[in-house]
Amino acid sequence: MHTVWVRLNAVVFFSLSVLLTLALLASFTSHPSILGDNGNPSSPLSPSIKTLKLNSLRSLRPHGSVDRALFSLDISADFNPAFHWNVKQLFVFICAEFSTPSNPLNQVVLWDKIIEAKDVDKVIDEKNSIIKYSLISQGTDLRGVEVELKMYWDTMPITSTMSMGVGDVVGKFTLPNDYVSKAEKGKVDDKVKRRKRKD
Repeated sequence: MHTVWVRLNAVVFFSLSVLLTLALLASFTSHPSILGDNGNPSSPLSPSIKTLKLNSLRSLRPHGSVDRALFSLDISADFNPAFHWNVKQLFVFICAEFSTPSNPLNQVVLWDKIIEAKDVDKVIDEKNSIIKYSLISQGTDLRGVEVELKMYWDTMPITSTMSMGVGDVVGKFTLPNDYVSKAEKGKVDDKVKRRKRKD
């Protein structure tokens, strides 16, 4: 005759086996071949990124022993197609990628946002949005560097494995060859405006 503990052990492990089976079935049902394109035929279950570009450079200056750039971005993306019943939230971030003599590939996160399934508005539409984190190099080598902006997102499902995606829209710009502070930029802008008025 089985004791209470043996019977409890059998019930618990049977329940865990059932839960595992249901979790596997749930992850299979969130595959693109079953869900369809989810409103984005060109890239199923991915957001529709329309704009990712530099709006204006605020400053580029030395900060201690490193270079630091501060600027604003224009961002426009619809994340509704990336959501389905098995997505809990998305962690979205914009990364700047550039090369320097000391490192062939540098990646710096500039901006991030969490979009949850319960959010009514899953569209990002920001103009002249100042980056959350400065673009910082490991040395004083940001001047004249070509920078690529890429949008990444981590998909955090209710059940299944996490996955990462990257957008196909890339923003490119080149930093100036000289340091520019916010005050200096204001003076340059004023000079440009005066020249336009004279013309």
